[in-house]
Amino acid sequence: MNRTRVGLVGMVCVIGLSLGSRLHAQTRSQSSEVTSEQRLQWFQHDKFGLFIHFGPYSALAGEWNGQRMPMGSGAEWIMQRFNIPVKDYREMARHFNPAKFNADAWVGLAKATGMKYLVFTAKHHDGFAMYRSQVSDYNIVDWTPFKRDILKELAIACRKQGIRLCIYYSQREDWDDPDGYGNNWDYDRSKKNLDRYLEMKSKPQLHELLTRYGPMGLVWFDRGLDTRGQAEDFVELVRDLQPRCLVNGRVGSYGQDLMGDYQDMGDRGMPVGGIEEPWETPQILNDTWGYSKFDQEWKPPSVVIHLLVETVSKGGNYLLNVGPKGDGTMPAPAVAILHKVGVWMQQNGESIYGTTASPLPEYTWGRTTVKGYKVYLHVFNWPADNVLRVSHLGNNQVKAAYLLARPAEKLVIRHEHGVVLLPLPARIPDVNDTVVVLEMAGPLKVDPPLVTVGSDAPYHLDYMNGITAGKAVKRFNRKGNFFISKWTGPDDSITWHLFVSQTGSYKVHIKYAAREEWQGSKYSLTVGSQTLACVVQKTGEDFDYKTVDLGTVSLPHAGPVTVRIQPAGSYEHDLMQFQSLDLDPAY
Repeated sequence: MNRTRVGLVGMVCVIGLSLGSRLHAQTRSQSSEVTSEQRLQWFQHDKFGLFIHFGPYSALAGEWNGQRMPMGSGAEWIMQRFNIPVKDYREMARHFNPAKFNADAWVGLAKATGMKYLVFTAKHHDGFAMYRSQVSDYNIVDWTPFKRDILKELAIACRKQGIRLCIYYSQREDWDDPDGYGNNWDYDRSKKNLDRYLEMKSKPQLHELLTRYGPMGLVWFDRGLDTRGQAEDFVELVRDLQPRCLVNGRVGSYGQDLMGDYQDMGDRGMPVGGIEEPWETPQILNDTWGYSKFDQEWKPPSVVIHLLVETVSKGGNYLLNVGPKGDGTMPAPAVAILHKVGVWMQQNGESIYGTTASPLPEYTWGRTTVKGYKVYLHVFNWPADNVLRVSHLGNNQVKAAYLLARPAEKLVIRHEHGVVLLPLPARIPDVNDTVVVLEMAGPLKVDPPLVTVGSDAPYHLDYMNGITAGKAVKRFNRKGNFFISKWTGPDDSITWHLFVSQTGSYKVHIKYAAREEWQGSKYSLTVGSQTLACVVQKTGEDFDYKTVDLGTVSLPHAGPVTVRIQPAGSYEHDLMQFQSLDLDPAY
């Protein structure tokens, strides 16, 4: 059986590791705790990272015995997609020799691109460790002729060049191990014991990674775990060994509420906007994560820049993946693209680093980012008349405007019907994205969205057009999609501003999810001058949404109306996982 196991001593160490770290975590004094907010400071500032998928699959380059991975499929999944036997994949990995690998070159590319952190696949789903592991000799040093610890060399290069080192670790999926998740062509699924795998390989390898390579910015887990308790063990292990290290949202089941420090979108996911907790989108430079010689669908620099700006304008981080070739070099097209992105970042990084989500709408000409009293206008599409129009600024006073690349050359500021007009140069300074800076007299404040509908149409009130207060926040989950939660008391609320043009009676329906222990929690729904006293009903597990009828309200007058939901008491749990409120005309 192709299975590498620790011996009796190793087994004792694993048990001690699991129990010891948990005991240490429980007894650590409150004064030594590092909060999630403290851990997140660098993440929320840096915004831009490099993801690197590299392993034996890179040498296959998307092909096995004449079979090509379909376009759009991750080449790193080749072992699972073609059911390659463990013995054959191991034999292939035995010859893996990335002789041209240069850690300084990889890290230097990230730095030149303007990236601030680097996430490297320490172990992907194929079970092969890209560092020297004492838990399993199936690793880059002991198994291959390369005989070098790639992670160690990356750690040294990152420290030297000021890039934050992070690791990807597949905690559940392991096609090499009989107990690992995912390989059902070599191993009998009914005989698998995932807990045994987690204790014998996954946790001990994570312990190695967090104790041998210096400070880690984050651990990027993938594919989730079966139970909340399993995921809690991994979170506690990271907290115990490196309290300042972040844990991403994929440590737990995708169907459960967030257990890490920040949420990951789905692969290549991009929200419409409005998320009020830290998040990140993993994106790829072409169409595959691991290297494929058949995939030459490279994104041009302008697309990379636009995706970066769009992500940051919505409050997220942009983690861009490149899959190195099997010899250890970065694909030449990727290097050329990233160098051009880096030129743009050198000039415009101020409009990315340390910025926050913009409350302004998306414009036809581009996106906006905000930092302090500055609003950065990212002009993707140059106006045909060379006049940039910025609406929705309301009473915010614009003190000065200029191109970020030419701060000494102030632009003329004009006002017309509540819109700021900025005459621009006739020639486009940067065809990828020209950044215009607005210096404001104070913090940017934008009027809340106004929900309007046509005659006899229902009002659909969701996270996008709602205003949260207190601890209530707009969030995302891969099963639950977009929702609002974290509200526990009367100071936490969601408010919508409606403009009523069609008076009359409306039936009210609310859509939410609530665990059994949340049942009976009281909340109020206020519509204009009317208040409904409501009680939460259980719906099932996290994100098992159901629609509940709350009765009927009257909208007797045309004009503005405020709608608000808030807990009626104080609770030690969320009120609900709210998704939407609908007001349907009653006939």
